Amino acid sequence: MALSLTLITVTGSDSFHQTKLEKAAGSHTFSIFWWEIRHAPVKWTHLLWELFPGNKPNDKERIAIVRSYLQSVKRLDKEVLRLSEPHLSAEFTGSPTGGRALDHVLENIKIFEREKESLRGRAEESVEAALSKTIVEEGLGFRFGIIFPPTDFRFDEPPLLLVTSPRNEIKLEASILIDNNIDSKTRSDIERKAELDGQTSALVDNLSGLGTYPAIVSDRYELRQLTRTAAHEWLHNYWIFQPLGRSMWNSPEMYTLNETAADIAGDELGDRTFLKLGGDLSISSQKYASVSVSRPHLSRILKQTRKEVERLLSLNNAAAAEKLMRKQHWILKLGGYNIRKINQAYFAFRGNYADGPASTSQIGPELSEFRNHFETLGEFIIAISKVDSYHHFKLQLYEKRGLASTNEGLENP
Repeated sequence: MALSLTLITVTGSDSFHQTKLEKAAGSHTFSIFWWEIRHAPVKWTHLLWELFPGNKPNDKERIAIVRSYLQSVKRLDKEVLRLSEPHLSAEFTGSPTGGRALDHVLENIKIFEREKESLRGRAEESVEAALSKTIVEEGLGFRFGIIFPPTDFRFDEPPLLLVTSPRNEIKLEASILIDNNIDSKTRSDIERKAELDGQTSALVDNLSGLGTYPAIVSDRYELRQLTRTAAHEWLHNYWIFQPLGRSMWNSPEMYTLNETAADIAGDELGDRTFLKLGGDLSISSQKYASVSVSRPHLSRILKQTRKEVERLLSLNNAAAAEKLMRKQHWILKLGGYNIRKINQAYFAFRGNYADGPASTSQIGPELSEFRNHFETLGEFIIAISKVDSYHHFKLQLYEKRGLASTNEGLENP
């Protein structure tokens, strides 16, 4: 499951835990400030360029631009992979022509990097324009098609996230952003340092998006996942000005409510935007279904594992819980599921997305039910934006259930 993250969640930990994570991350800590300094000016330069007559693409041109951009990303990643994978890079040293082959790959990397950068700004604008149109169609804009906040994305590889949980319970304790250019060994070293006190479980996890402004959206996925991630991040930026977003950090339930609502609504907004960019929802439809449908084996094992881990932790038996998680991790590995690590921190972070397999929260089914009470997506987004507590949400859900029951009685006397 691809995960996005709102920016403030990584800055809300207390100073003690934050300092501990900063020490573990060392020089690999990701700086939002310097990222903004490097990329914001480039973003606005491109937007000014589009104001000149003839520079703004039409819908057909936008579709072609986005497709070309994602193709250039794939070509570039393929060439870079040839240098980084030992069994592939061996071809450069295993024959007299290896040197020429290496030069050819390096030249291709330069070409594809230039191609990618030449398309990036226009591809970002194309997705922003398509998503903006979808948002307006859902009744979420103001007069004259004005949207606040405006859609604004940077296609890039998001940073990694170091998260911690106590060993004796599943609870998101602290988190900090990590540079994405580290290898597997460095990830493990950072986790080991965070766990030196013997009381902490740590995980360096991947993200598909990050709620900066402009939001970072990974371009390593297919277009449909990209538009879903972009919509997810815009919803967080939209809700931060509403009771839902402002109350996000008041309780674990509100955090989960925000992230899960952004998943549910973001998938719908993203899919409609995907269609505007020439996408076909019938292709790989199983892949984009809920995990319980698309990967029932994974969903079943992770949910069962979490329930048993919580039971063992309630008995103060962290060692047995960790032994179980290691066993289940290898079972999933043998089944073809490439999960890097399963521990308390894994469930603490990924469990906040209640529509995912690492969660046992009822908020996922409750939000799906709440969504079904609205005829349009826009009505759901506006209604959930007014929720300021989990108790408030439950009251709204009960009210919708009562109205549905009354209407059913009127229709079937």
